[in-house]
Amino acid sequence: MPAVLTERQAEILRLVVREYIETADPVSSRSLVEKHGLTVSTATIRNEMARLEEDGYISHPHTSAGRVPSERGYRHYVELLMSEDPVLPEEQRTIEHQLHQVLGGLDEWLSLAATILAASVGNVAVVTRPQTVGARLKHMQLVELHGESVLLVAVMDDGRVRQRVLPQRTPARQEQFNQRAVRLNAVIAGRGAAAIRLAASELADGEEAAVVRAVAELVEEQRFTEETFLDGLRAVLEQPEFASADRMLHAVQQLEAYRVRRLLEQARAERVGITRVLIGREHGDEGMLEWSVVVSNYGDAAGSIGTVAVLGPTRMRYERTIPRVRYVATLMGHLIESVR
Repeated sequence: MPAVLTERQAEILRLVVREYIETADPVSSRSLVEKHGLTVSTATIRNEMARLEEDGYISHPHTSAGRVPSERGYRHYVELLMSEDPVLPEEQRTIEHQLHQVLGGLDEWLSLAATILAASVGNVAVVTRPQTVGARLKHMQLVELHGESVLLVAVMDDGRVRQRVLPQRTPARQEQFNQRAVRLNAVIAGRGAAAIRLAASELADGEEAAVVRAVAELVEEQRFTEETFLDGLRAVLEQPEFASADRMLHAVQQLEAYRVRRLLEQARAERVGITRVLIGREHGDEGMLEWSVVVSNYGDAAGSIGTVAVLGPTRMRYERTIPRVRYVATLMGHLIESVR
């Protein structure tokens, strides 16, 4: 473990992180002294920066005399050195006014929230539609298609609809399908996937059991279906980290994979109201070493959970991003409560 920082070392680290976030250029001891009017010599600052490098808080690019923050340096900055840039009442009123101008409903709110957040922090913003952690069936319907198949329509308790075409060994009319749906709804409506599977195992009628097993699969699939609203990709790709075409392509590929494969999975493990910062290797994904994520869940009393997140280079303006992710997540929670 690195040594505890002295007051001077902590201040130098804070200045290095802030300078590098602002300029994207390695920070030298001379630039710190000249820009910030430090009362100690350049040699003293240089020695302190060498200690910070030894302890793993900053690193020394081979092509430059300056230093850049390491993952440990960013983490120390976020937890102990940073002063948040709060979302002031005027900014809050502007955001709330923009969202309340949208008349289309929840999805329009989510899309606009991603756009507003991306513009505010200059990085990629991701907002997901709230999902019920344990999806349940509200009711199911059977619709006659033709002699050998039927359309199964499963309506979930959050209003989502999923469908599947099922084969039928015994031809039936729509009236018979309606009667079958009434019988099955009496058994499985309001239940989750596990309870529906159990009900299927107890049915003597083979075709009805097949229908109920299909319903259980649709309910289970519902748990893993995410609707994601993303904005701000252009702003990220204009940053110095992604100046080359190869790095730009790699960034797009990583963002696409990460937002589906990792971000949503990790966010689900957090409680509503907790804002989490993941820096570089903390993602557990080698492809995300140059990325940071600020993520917060929002939800309602019914147990639906959505995610608000910002993704960008580790050279992220954490002091501005963290409070805005937290604020937008809180605001989205209030909005979905208002439409329940």
